[in-house]
Amino acid sequence: MKNDIMEWIIKWFTEHSNAEESDIRQHLNVNYLDMGYIDSFEFITFMGDIEDKFGVQFANDQFEDRSFSTIEGMAKIIEGLMK
Repeated sequence: MKNDIMEWIIKWFTEHSNAEESDIRQHLNVNYLDMGYIDSFEFITFMGDIEDKFGVQFANDQFEDRSFSTIEGMAKIIEGLMK
């Protein structure tokens, strides 16, 4: 399931940023905000799209988790929320 989630996230970033899919795939464990894939405004859209797509809600403390800011980490968090 995590791989399906990660593929959705990669596709989302490909559609909502100027980054190439190959670049995104090379940086799955790097902070996507630091990479410039999205800005803080687009982050809000990203969170809303995740909540809509996967039917999850994020707790405030999850935003403090470092893995929250990477594609692989985000996929893992979403997977955990879906269980």
